Amino acid sequence: MNTLTLTAYCIYIITTFIITVYVGWLCYKNGIYFIQEELQDHQIAAVVNNLLLLGYYLINLGYSAIMIYNWQQVQTLAELIETVSHKTGYILCTLAIMHYMNILVIYLAHKRSINHSKNKPS
Repeated sequence: MNTLTLTAYCIYIITTFIITVYVGWLCYKNGIYFIQEELQDHQIAAVVNNLLLLGYYLINLGYSAIMIYNWQQVQTLAELIETVSHKTGYILCTLAIMHYMNILVIYLAHKRSINHSKNKPS
């Protein structure tokens, strides 16, 4: 393994770790309000929020680590920048997709509970 490849690994790992932790913390800190509004139960919302954060960290940090497995050797500085940018872009797209999927699941769960409570005989 050459020095540029090792440098690319280090830059990638540090960058994705910082991005993943920062975005996760922001979603955790600010998302609790959305979850509470949708679920109408503060205890369940807190548990769901904690589980979302844990799952988010496990999936994204694990995916970031696995992405290194498929890398080719980096020979030039241009390849280093291209490789790190490309792999980091994959992680950012994954973060965005996961975020919107979580919002959709919480919204659908809330909508289902509203429809279920409306159809319940009084």
